[in-house]
Amino acid sequence: MILGGRYRVEHELGRGGMAKVYRGEDTVLGRTVAIKVLAPQFADDPNFVTRFRREAQAAARISNQNLVSVFDTGSDDGVHFIVMEFVEGRTLAEFLTGGGRIMPERAIDIAMDVCRALEAAHARGVIHRDIKPGNIMLNQRGDVKVTDFGIARMTMTTADSITQTAAVLGTASYLSPEQAQGQPVDGRSDIYSLGCVLYEMVTGRPPFLGDSPVTVASKHVLEQPASPSKVNPDVSSDLDSVILRALSKNPENRYQSAEEFRADLERIRRGLLVEAAPLLPSDSVGATRVVQDAPAHTAVLPPTGSEPRRSRWWFQAGVTLLILGALALALFLLARNLPQDTVEGNLVSVPDVVGEQFNAAKRTLEDEGFVVTTPPNRVPQDQFPDADPREVVAQDPAADEQAAEGSEIALTVVAEPEAVVIPTGLTGKTPEEARAGLEALDADLDIQTQEEPSSEMGQGFVTRTDPAEGTEVEPGSTVTIFVSTGPEVSTGSEAVTVPDVRCMSVSAAQNRLEHEGLQVIISGEKVAENPDCPGGNKVADQSPEPDTAVQPGTTVMLFIA
Repeated sequence: MILGGRYRVEHELGRGGMAKVYRGEDTVLGRTVAIKVLAPQFADDPNFVTRFRREAQAAARISNQNLVSVFDTGSDDGVHFIVMEFVEGRTLAEFLTGGGRIMPERAIDIAMDVCRALEAAHARGVIHRDIKPGNIMLNQRGDVKVTDFGIARMTMTTADSITQTAAVLGTASYLSPEQAQGQPVDGRSDIYSLGCVLYEMVTGRPPFLGDSPVTVASKHVLEQPASPSKVNPDVSSDLDSVILRALSKNPENRYQSAEEFRADLERIRRGLLVEAAPLLPSDSVGATRVVQDAPAHTAVLPPTGSEPRRSRWWFQAGVTLLILGALALALFLLARNLPQDTVEGNLVSVPDVVGEQFNAAKRTLEDEGFVVTTPPNRVPQDQFPDADPREVVAQDPAADEQAAEGSEIALTVVAEPEAVVIPTGLTGKTPEEARAGLEALDADLDIQTQEEPSSEMGQGFVTRTDPAEGTEVEPGSTVTIFVSTGPEVSTGSEAVTVPDVRCMSVSAAQNRLEHEGLQVIISGEKVAENPDCPGGNKVADQSPEPDTAVQPGTTVMLFIA
């Protein structure tokens, strides 16, 4: 079958609630595509057709490497279709089939890529509303692709007037509490769903299980999930905190953006302190506290003439209460004045963790039965110049004090210096310009220069940096600027001498260089006029310089006056 006069439908790849997906071929461009076709039973329903088209519109508005691209959409003889990027791989759901787990490090990488996709979608006003393992693809290289905007909502448009059915939108195991209750949703609902997916990746099961979708949906509203580390001990306490924050019932307590969520996951990868802190069970929204009425007691009427006896009863009760109160006060005073070692059964000596890294200190205290408050107090590095970042510099209670087992210990650590980003656009500049761009960061970087051959960049220009442009680095890090020495002439090959094309017109210079078997690039940067060759639109300079021996096919960059 050919759709739209160009898309050949080959075989079915999968199906969902309202559509089937086929492998196909774009006969015009000769590329493999995925073709999503609205199921026939919905083709005559204007609501479903509108929703189907809305999916294409929502996905087409977003461009991101972690989102499946939409190429085209249309209708052909009553068949409504969307043409998408074909991803050779499997869904995350297939990897998790049968309770499979993913190593926490890899799960973090996958979740960060999904966050990037959500950042792009939310920036365009699109909420996915059905983030689940079945809508996350992993290609053969392990790259992540988010697909299926079938129930996405565009928040920036007023044309969204499709009638909602009584069915709950989304998939029960990954449904946010506000979706389950039919309340308005925003990007934080996608964050909750991604928290459910991350929970399942590291534990092998969703946070809530039940006999029916309704049961599971109600648990999302009313119950707190078990900590992932209780299901899988390999999950760190930091990852526990991040997942549980994403699963907060109240959207105000979750990460407020996918970028914020991704930043905390990046901190775990780099061994830094996370911003998330475990939330108390009182975080639930919509949970109903059931207060039972006091049981009704049967009043027994006293016999006639019993008033004196009842008065005596009240007098005896009052005397008894006074005696019990005095006894309790005496026991309290006695216990307070007893030597400490007589009541040390529930007390533990607090270990000295000052000078340790935070994670190591936290483990030491937890092994002794204490609870470490997170996040810790942070102080600037300049207050403790001899201490390393994340090093514990104070603790409360202090070392060797007696504290109850299970009590909280507050730690103060040295804050990490804020990372800086290596600027883009350094490639192609002179080493001096690149160095100035790095020094402008004011991050005390150790800037090194190293030469390397390059057939793509002219001699004396920056080919790359290490770490690469756009990478976050800590202040004081080493950054190497690589400078081109020109193309490397391999032994045994006949070298070509670069002719002098300065002062020639652009077309004449290009013809001369190509005649010598060289490639030509015209620099986008204008340079000052060469006094040796007055007049505009002439070659003012070239790289490599004239008479340089290079390999055939080398690129020569021309600078125009």
